[in-house]
Amino acid sequence: MRTDPPTAFDRPATAHPQEYDPLQLCIYSTIGLISWLITPALTAAIFATTGVLAYARARRRGLAKSRCKLGDTRLVITYLAVLALAGWTVTGVNLFG
Repeated sequence: MRTDPPTAFDRPATAHPQEYDPLQLCIYSTIGLISWLITPALTAAIFATTGVLAYARARRRGLAKSRCKLGDTRLVITYLAVLALAGWTVTGVNLFG
């Protein structure tokens, strides 16, 4: 009979690997939004665009819930898309109009 406690090697081999969650990009986009108050909107636009692309890829690979405060990846993608559109619009207006 076994008397020593179980170790990490005793875990079942059927454990599912954790899905990739690009939470950092949501955080960076929010930092970009805050920095927008004191810097050009280009920062927010770049981070948000990168975030949209990463979350879309993660969603296609099966990520349905993010650790971002918004939770559902569809809400996160929508938030980042609106932020990206606003950032690119303000950048375009500042450069060309």
